[in-house]
Amino acid sequence: MKLNLDCVRDTLLLLEDKLSINYIEDRFEPITLYQLTEAMLELHPDKYTNEDVWYTIYNLIQVRYIEGIFKDAGKQKMAICSIENISWGGHQFLATIRPETIWEATKTKAKSIGGMSVTGLSLVASSIMQGLASNQSFIQSITDMLK
Repeated sequence: MKLNLDCVRDTLLLLEDKLSINYIEDRFEPITLYQLTEAMLELHPDKYTNEDVWYTIYNLIQVRYIEGIFKDAGKQKMAICSIENISWGGHQFLATIRPETIWEATKTKAKSIGGMSVTGLSLVASSIMQGLASNQSFIQSITDMLK
């Protein structure tokens, strides 16, 4: 199965928007995989499938960008999936890919390489961000690439 890069970004953005903390009960307010899938498909009706969202969540768990309760039941992967939080690493990744220009440049680089893991995307996005912060000609080349 292929990881949908846009789904990774959109999922993290949606989680950032939907997740909350219940201060009275001293706990995170979780969102289930089913609730997240429903919200993603409502927000992006023709962009993603249930499988895209499920596989994205599975991979975000693997790289520890999200936290919660994730349990398998025999052959049923993630039979229990309750997302409570975006981890520090997940927030760092999201902050790096949030700007559309950085995200588009990251995807372009990943496609030129022939695909990439979530960790690899993070490294590419960080490199692009560092380049943008320190090199005016690099900024222009990214801008030109996006035209």
